[in-house]
Amino acid sequence: MVVSTLGKSHLTSPIIMLSTFIRRTAASVSASAGSVPKITEVKYPYFVARQPTSGRLPVYNEFRAGTKATTLIRNVDGNAGALRDDLLHSLFRVIKRKPNIVVRHGKHVEIQGSWRNVVADWLVIRGF
Repeated sequence: MVVSTLGKSHLTSPIIMLSTFIRRTAASVSASAGSVPKITEVKYPYFVARQPTSGRLPVYNEFRAGTKATTLIRNVDGNAGALRDDLLHSLFRVIKRKPNIVVRHGKHVEIQGSWRNVVADWLVIRGF
């Protein structure tokens, strides 16, 4: 897909566009709501805690052998298999791709490919 910005054209992947769409939609919804929306707590069989010092989600891209990209979600509390299933059935069904997702050591979820921004935005939307 070619996107033109002020006479410059560059290639933009659909994944980056989805991540940008998620951020803009969340920002417009929060900005357009005049009053504070009521937040309902959703219970999942897993929890992804933010880092205590920076407040960031523990979602990382790792590159092995120079070209093999994987995305790692670290320190999942609870059922990491349920997180894997939710990723497959809700996030990657929308994107229409099915990467290989593996649970490592019971606490880490590894996704084949570079999905850090998309997965982090998906976790934020789900309340983590």
